[in-house]
Amino acid sequence: MKRLMLLGITLLLLVSCSRNELGELKELPPVKTKFTKVTKIKTSDIIEAPGQVSSVKDAYIMAKSVGTILNIKVKAGDFVKKGQSLLTIDSSDINSKLQQAKGALAQAEAALTIATNNYNRFKELYKKNACSKVELEQMEFQYNKAKGAVEMARGAVNEAKAYLKYSRVDAPFDAIIVERLVNVGDFAAPGRPLFRIIDPKDLRFDCTIGESDAKYVKLGDKVKVKLDSIDEKIDGTVSEISGGSDFLTHTYTVRIAIPFDERIKAGMYGVAYFNLIPGEKILVPEKCILHRGELDIVYTVDKNGKAKLTLVRLGKKFGDKYQVLSGLNGDETVACENLSKISDGVKLEEM
Repeated sequence: MKRLMLLGITLLLLVSCSRNELGELKELPPVKTKFTKVTKIKTSDIIEAPGQVSSVKDAYIMAKSVGTILNIKVKAGDFVKKGQSLLTIDSSDINSKLQQAKGALAQAEAALTIATNNYNRFKELYKKNACSKVELEQMEFQYNKAKGAVEMARGAVNEAKAYLKYSRVDAPFDAIIVERLVNVGDFAAPGRPLFRIIDPKDLRFDCTIGESDAKYVKLGDKVKVKLDSIDEKIDGTVSEISGGSDFLTHTYTVRIAIPFDERIKAGMYGVAYFNLIPGEKILVPEKCILHRGELDIVYTVDKNGKAKLTLVRLGKKFGDKYQVLSGLNGDETVACENLSKISDGVKLEEM
């Protein structure tokens, strides 16, 4: 490709001169043409950021107790209210532990009663010099030990009651069951996920933008979101921007709050449009561009009124003009007529 471009440039330069009968170079006659000033305009580019809808409240419901799942009361797609029972776990083992803990508590309370009476009696005896201080301290030790045993037994009872409550799994908020991850008869254990739920009324659109564009995006910015399954664009607001760039992709995650709409579901794909990025475009009329194979050429006019061959890289077309991505600064004058007769270095005269 580079060799082809160099060859093209060399040929175009050579045609600017010709030889007379003696082989001497002579300057070609002037070429009449029309001049046009290159257009340079300020723009606000639209950044397109693909992403998908997610819920602000997206949670996995985990088991907190151990046991066999006895029944499941909901299925994927069901809407549940906060506090509604989702499933129950066999609590027979927990009930047994609760009864054991209650029995241990009763024994500890009985021992505390005896230790309290003994301690009080020895305090009276000590006042009458009827027992030694060592004996009193032993009774005090037995009393404190019995009191601590009661506290431990009460803690065991409360723990068993808490685990008994965990045998019933309830919805923590109004939600839709996205996925059921267990079946009746499965063994539940602390940390094992049972359901995935989301709040369908609190949705957002998550997308990513490049590092160079992220500096133009601010919290509260208004954004248009177009979802694949909905015809019209949705008005959104930037609600969250990640605190740093992803190490591998060099992108920032942007979360856009979107209004509630029954048609919008979590998981839908779409594109967010950020109309915030300032820039400039250099535009040249199509008639001022000469195409030679894979080369795009314009002839600029230097201060001496001579043509200067300039290779350009073109971008999108806007009406009858092309955007020039490279090759021009935006302050040049270019020739726009009789381009096929012009060559590098030829004198140009305005028609």
